[in-house]
Amino acid sequence: MKHFALGLSLFFAAGLVAQTPAITVPQIAFTQFTLSNGLRVVLSEDHSLPVVTESLLFNVGGRVEHKGRSGFAHLFEHLMFEGSAHAPKGEFDHLVEGYGGNDNASTHEDYTIYYENVPSNALPTVMWLDADRMASLQVTQANMKNQIAVVEEEKRMRVDNAPYGPLLYVDLAQAAFSNWQNSHPVIGSNADLDAATLQDVQAFFEAYYAPRNAILTIVGDMDPVKTKAMVEQYFGWIPNRATIVPVNTDETPQTAEKTITVHDPQAKLPALALAWHAPPRDTKDYYAMVMLSQLLFNGESSRLYQSLVKTNAVAIEVGGGLGFPSADYTDYRAPGLFSGLVIYKPNATAEQIEGLVFQQIQQLEATGVTPAELDRLKTKFSSDWIQSQQTTLDRAELLGLATLFDGKPEAANTELANFMAVTPADLQRAATTYLIHAQTTVVRDVPGPAPAPVGGRQQ
Repeated sequence: MKHFALGLSLFFAAGLVAQTPAITVPQIAFTQFTLSNGLRVVLSEDHSLPVVTESLLFNVGGRVEHKGRSGFAHLFEHLMFEGSAHAPKGEFDHLVEGYGGNDNASTHEDYTIYYENVPSNALPTVMWLDADRMASLQVTQANMKNQIAVVEEEKRMRVDNAPYGPLLYVDLAQAAFSNWQNSHPVIGSNADLDAATLQDVQAFFEAYYAPRNAILTIVGDMDPVKTKAMVEQYFGWIPNRATIVPVNTDETPQTAEKTITVHDPQAKLPALALAWHAPPRDTKDYYAMVMLSQLLFNGESSRLYQSLVKTNAVAIEVGGGLGFPSADYTDYRAPGLFSGLVIYKPNATAEQIEGLVFQQIQQLEATGVTPAELDRLKTKFSSDWIQSQQTTLDRAELLGLATLFDGKPEAANTELANFMAVTPADLQRAATTYLIHAQTTVVRDVPGPAPAPVGGRQQ
């Protein structure tokens, strides 16, 4: 089943993984080229197993949607499996699964990615399937209405009726950002989806699902020369269509702390979310903030877990970091958020929790970290990084994201070195620059429904 990338549980799998010695990063060999229609292609040959991953990454996410049309990017994550000119509805999954493969997709603030994992002899088939839906997706009134209903049910299940779902996926960004482009949820609003016309949805496809707005990445058991010829055969003829209307994602700097309270009928315990505007990718502060994520939030050894759960015993869960609650810190293009969530005990207060969080931040700003502590963070981080490259899908996503966000697939081979170059002074500077009261957004999540209206007005 195709799904919106939420994954709240990912951030509360707290646990200490055994540290391993620093490992030299294996380099991902690749070739790249661009078709005449603008489709960027990255190929990485690996014959260790007779499997191959093909991913199509489109430079479209919730951030580029226009007002009144929120949720369109996520809607297409579903529509792309509803049939194309030569592969009717159901045929895509039928063919992929018939080879023993699997496929899926996910939508994010700044991109949407589709992938297939198949035996290598199925590569021509999945290439044909992907090309056919890029060229001639069947965006019909029936398909649109059917998938809008599916999306709205998904929203009710994964966001609206999930504990802390509205807090994390709607309320936090809406409170922290002033620009609608950055603040509205990727999953969209039911009102916008219900108001969508077939012409609106078709226009979105024509603009954003053109070759010039996509990156094709193929990793695994294939011959790069033969594969390049197939890519040109299947994708090279596809024309570009409507032009993209750009949006302004500039964000006004925050100069005073903001605090709001929301009510959560699904929650059993109170929660506090905090957010700060984050630096752009590929900057020294970006790499430092990622390492701050590890220091403050990652696992039972993190400073906030130790303080809130162990020492003061006021919380039961702590999670957060750069890009939170998205599934990966690499998932955003500036402006992003550095944020966290604390689920705490009923005998504690929101003021107490915020005070303890800032106690740790201010201690970091005052005394920094020791080289030994940072070395432990880097050992764990580098170990996780290496493990994240073990499958063809892992490497296809890494190469595709490096091409999209950094403009070059080789960034996948150099990014870890940038994280390993972070110094204690970098961490201290980043904390002092970004994690300050004047730039903080606080959302207090109170269990239970909102108070009943008094005198015909909401309290």
